[in-house]
Amino acid sequence: MSADFMNMLQNMAPRSNRSLQDLTDSNDKLSGMDAMELRGFASQSPMVPSRDLTDELGRSLMSTLQGRSNALKEYVENFDGDRAALVQELYKKRWGPTRIPLYNVILTFLHLMADNKDFILETTRYLAQELSVPVDGTDVTGGSALYWAISTKPFAQAEFAQMLFDAGGSVNQKNRFSATTASEIAQVDFTTDTKKNVQMMEWYVEHGGDVEGKDSDGMNVKMLVEMMRKRVPGMEQVVKKGKGPRKEGECANCGRKPSEKVFSACARCRGVRYCSQECQKVDWKSHKKSCKAAA
Repeated sequence: MSADFMNMLQNMAPRSNRSLQDLTDSNDKLSGMDAMELRGFASQSPMVPSRDLTDELGRSLMSTLQGRSNALKEYVENFDGDRAALVQELYKKRWGPTRIPLYNVILTFLHLMADNKDFILETTRYLAQELSVPVDGTDVTGGSALYWAISTKPFAQAEFAQMLFDAGGSVNQKNRFSATTASEIAQVDFTTDTKKNVQMMEWYVEHGGDVEGKDSDGMNVKMLVEMMRKRVPGMEQVVKKGKGPRKEGECANCGRKPSEKVFSACARCRGVRYCSQECQKVDWKSHKKSCKAAA
């Protein structure tokens, strides 16, 4: 988040009496000083694998992601319970001061151990496809692995993000500040390559990302992109272009090809179909311009 934007929020926000412990123990939506305090804590409290992954599952996961063993599969095979209980344990487990879930841990290792990328992605496929561990778990800020995987601070791992998206992840999942990952992308760090911001914004929009919904501080992606227009014009061009046309059989918003049982058509015109209520809600902002009641 840019210094100017942080200063603006500080000037707008009322002071809070909530403790940091209260903020981290809760999961409610935050704004103003509450949001800034939690953001600051999260940015200064990264996971340290040797310190935080000390339980049996954590050790197995770390050993596997480092390419030293197949300990994670051994953990799965030796789990004392049925498949449903195993999936719940993997999904609910959190590590470190910011309580990051399974796929967020994997993303951290993918960033730190780029040479082991293929094996880490195969581990992701095993968890998401073979075991069907849900991919929407969030850390203390409400950020999912997909959220961070297309953020430019610091990850931007599009191939990993695509795996999570294919497993049902939503680019429009909001954090505790009511913001999607595009808000992170749009708040450019000019000490890094801004081309990455344009690329990730394009990925977000092409996968059905909402650019008009506002966060808890009243900002949306369009506003942030406009603020950066002169210095990073490519982001504005991406937002103006939009997601483009969809093919028959695809969700009109995100482009997925779900099964018939989860597809629903626009109740008014019956001319477009969606894979979820979320996608239908996001797409309505543009679809309403052409929607006509079916005869």
